[in-house]
Amino acid sequence: MPLSLSQSSIPSHSHFLQFQPQHHHHHHHPPKPLSLSLRIHNSTITNTTIKTHNTFQFLKPYILSQHKPILCGWLCSAISVYSLSNLLSKFSKIATINAPDTLPLAALLVARLIATYAQHALLWEASLNAVYNLRLHVFDRVLRKELAYFEANDALSAGDIAYRITAEASDLAVTLYTLLNTIVPSTLQLSAMMMQMLVISPALSLISAMIIPCMVLVVAFLGKELRKISKETHISIAALSAYLNEVLPAILFVKANNAESCESARFKRLALMDYSAKLKKKKMKAVIPQVIQAIYFGVLCILCAGSVVISRGSFDRYSLVSFVTSLLFLIEPIQDVGRAYNEWRQGEPAAERLFAMTRFKNKVVEKPDAVDLERVTGELKFCDVSFGYNDDMPLVLDGLNLHIRTGEIVAIVGPSGGGKTTLVKLLLRLYDPTSGCMLIDNHNIRNIRLSSLRRHVGVVSQDITLFSGTVAENIGYRDLTTKIDMERVKLVAKTAHADEFIRKLPEGYKTIIGPRGSTLSGGQRQRLAIARAFYQNSSILILDEATSSLDSKSELLVRQAVQRLMQNRTVLVISHRLETVMMAKRVFLLDNGKLTELPRSTMLDGHKDSLLSSGLVI
Repeated sequence: MPLSLSQSSIPSHSHFLQFQPQHHHHHHHPPKPLSLSLRIHNSTITNTTIKTHNTFQFLKPYILSQHKPILCGWLCSAISVYSLSNLLSKFSKIATINAPDTLPLAALLVARLIATYAQHALLWEASLNAVYNLRLHVFDRVLRKELAYFEANDALSAGDIAYRITAEASDLAVTLYTLLNTIVPSTLQLSAMMMQMLVISPALSLISAMIIPCMVLVVAFLGKELRKISKETHISIAALSAYLNEVLPAILFVKANNAESCESARFKRLALMDYSAKLKKKKMKAVIPQVIQAIYFGVLCILCAGSVVISRGSFDRYSLVSFVTSLLFLIEPIQDVGRAYNEWRQGEPAAERLFAMTRFKNKVVEKPDAVDLERVTGELKFCDVSFGYNDDMPLVLDGLNLHIRTGEIVAIVGPSGGGKTTLVKLLLRLYDPTSGCMLIDNHNIRNIRLSSLRRHVGVVSQDITLFSGTVAENIGYRDLTTKIDMERVKLVAKTAHADEFIRKLPEGYKTIIGPRGSTLSGGQRQRLAIARAFYQNSSILILDEATSSLDSKSELLVRQAVQRLMQNRTVLVISHRLETVMMAKRVFLLDNGKLTELPRSTMLDGHKDSLLSSGLVI
């Protein structure tokens, strides 16, 4: 496990940890020209506008897909505002209302309450549904990204990706709801209350309107600052999540190296970054209620002015009560607009980070006319294949040529980092070679559909991947979304010599094996992985250090199983174990990107000492 997180997952916040006083050196610099400052300012505004536009375009289809609950919610808000407006208009006549007239008032009040509830429920449904569909799309895009997206030097960590799809998507749901609940409902209520106030007293309405521009200016400024701080908060918590996803699965390694204090210090540093970012955000959000207090002071001033008007006999106290009530209900949508703007500024970075995960352009692209091979015999050809992970790095494979006949077992040995696993990645078309081509049954793999290619190539890697589920679900993983063939599961388990230990488990094939198969031993996990490859029934089988976790007896049994399966199948064995290598008809050495065939005599007792001493086999 690396001892430092990648630069992509941790923001640069080293200044949070510098508690010593800073020594500033004063230099006299000529002032920037005014035109340059204006150009920089205008450029910043333009970039922000473009980002906001792109974010809206990203969210637009998900919002439009929920047009029915949104329109129904807005219709309910119109009914709610209409009921409120009628209630307030009757306040000025409350002294003349008789007992029979109270029934319409009660009906209006009930209509207001029911419509308001329906408005919130429908808009929440629309927001959560939109984010649900967004999550599905983003996760689907992540699954379809090529391997380079996850293995590049600047790749996102698994923790960061998980945080974006879970926590940040949830934050986005709140943002969408706030926007939907503001666009039409707040506008309707704002318009209705302004009309109500104008009817009662145009003069007092003008005084009230003077407060609104001040509110808009303050909220706009706070929203801009809040967006910057929110982005820092999202990055800091994502870094913390990424760190925990990295260190907790490696707890055995941490304890074995007495690294608890080291990891505690790293966690403290990241937690401090998150604390600092969140504190700045909360302080900024604490300013907003003070703006609301200023509005209420404005209300007090209007009350004073109203009392003067009343003393002159312009209108009675009931009209004043109706006016002030309308003003209070006018303040509510203004607050909602401010809240929605600030909520958008907080949620925009989350939407941008989700959007960023959908923009990655794959280099490995399936051709529109790619063929789907029903079956293959398993003949493999590597023709002048060269490959390097980066342009500025040496080639991992350099002009490699190899022909593997149908049903042949071929072993490849070589030093670590020599390109053996890279060869497997190229065959699965997780990467495309820099030059040259690979053929399966004389079909260039670039002309084969990816799903078809990977259906015909089964892999058992040294890095065993098991999921939290039953034994049967892990073996029949290919049919997990359809129906797993239990008879076939048991047959391949017997072939891989896994049936014996599976039957001893508490619930046999229905036993839950825990996260990453944590309840099983290394050898048991390895045999389950081999059984899964047999279940896939591929014509080409790749064993990448597949016997590394097996004891001698289990390895012998697996070798026998592989030999039984080799008819009409091609097996490519990558291993350091001499016993496994000896299964092959031909053995090749891959070193410095070049492939060299080793004579069979090299494997015999009299000559294998040189291989053992070189460390190519053990």
